[in-house]
Amino acid sequence: MKITDFNSLLDAGVSETHAPAALNGRELQELVSPISGEEFVNSYFARASLNTKGHPGKFDHIFSWGKLKQALLRGQKISDSRYNITASFTGGEDSGNPRAMIKAENDKAIELLNAGATVCITNIHMADPFLARWAQAIRAQLNFTGTVGVNCYVSPDASGLPMHYDKRVATTLQIAGKKRWKFSTEPAKAWPNTNEVYQGGPGGKEVGKLPADMEFREVELNPGDLLCLPAGTWHAARGVGFSLALNLYFGPRSFLDQFIPLLQDFAVSNEDWRGGPPATVERVQGNVPETVSTYMRERLDEFHKMALEAINQDALTVPWLNSLTNSPYTGWQPAPMVPLPEITRDQRFFIAKSSLRFIEFQDKVIVPRDQGVLRFPVTLAPVLQRLSSAPASFTIPEVVSWQQTPDGPSPEEILSCLQVLFTNGILQTA
Repeated sequence: MKITDFNSLLDAGVSETHAPAALNGRELQELVSPISGEEFVNSYFARASLNTKGHPGKFDHIFSWGKLKQALLRGQKISDSRYNITASFTGGEDSGNPRAMIKAENDKAIELLNAGATVCITNIHMADPFLARWAQAIRAQLNFTGTVGVNCYVSPDASGLPMHYDKRVATTLQIAGKKRWKFSTEPAKAWPNTNEVYQGGPGGKEVGKLPADMEFREVELNPGDLLCLPAGTWHAARGVGFSLALNLYFGPRSFLDQFIPLLQDFAVSNEDWRGGPPATVERVQGNVPETVSTYMRERLDEFHKMALEAINQDALTVPWLNSLTNSPYTGWQPAPMVPLPEITRDQRFFIAKSSLRFIEFQDKVIVPRDQGVLRFPVTLAPVLQRLSSAPASFTIPEVVSWQQTPDGPSPEEILSCLQVLFTNGILQTA
């Protein structure tokens, strides 16, 4: 076993730390290259494993030893338990090691690494603001409605977590060192409700397929390499020499979360739903009383009709848009409203990357924001379309001049729209 002095790696990394790179709207494409974002979504994301070979330095602008040391220092001031550190003295075994992960403090992480443990910093993005913005940008570029976040795994030689699967999509970025991975070529169970550790022997039906019944693949990740595994994919990994890696995770949000508000609104407005099943003096002996079963059939029929109307009327449009911006990552807080500045005619503005998305719905244009949605007259759709695709900065008079049709929005309507976009952080000063 190779012995690594992690203190020296962290100290050496501090001198190489650079200012965080600005987001450019191409975070997803840069992450999955050389394949396209479209191919990633249509062929791999949550469907099949993806392993791409990169180059040393590909992820340097995202993370490094120096940024890890800074995050550990910031983490000492975080009281939120969702940011935490655990350690495991396991070796990436094919079946679960009975040694449980142990909780650790920030100032003990290096000591544990030097003792041979794999250290996991859960939700490290809470201690690294750039990682939080980067993860949120990728979420926006995927139009993913669930929660994203970043965990960090540091492993000495021959150390790593044993065979298990996660209930979310796990995307590993190899930052430094090497790590040997073994993973099933398909999920044991698609989008499982829980994480599972394989302990050998038979498992319950809820676990899905067991490793003994599945085909596996092995890869060794080098700096710049990426491995994306669908939720429910068995995997184990261990460091080779040493390893520093990030795990960009994608936790699903059930579609039921978007549908329940519609059902609740419907039930509140209907006296038969509000009142519940009828009282009855019929004997309950073998069958549900006829009055109760009739009530249930009628309500289910109403539910079916309501669901069809929701589809025909695009009633789920607003809930879906809301889900695109609501609670994007663990520890997220909505940004405060931005006060309007004093500006001149020459002041230039730009649209924050991946921030302006909209849908024409009935007689409105709906724009998702951190808290709820914004609604504008549908006549502003051409202006929003041009704003969202503008490659460079622009002035307010330039935006007003884009409107040339007689039935389009007035200059006052355009200005009001721009003010709302600015106070919500979508439009920013250049």
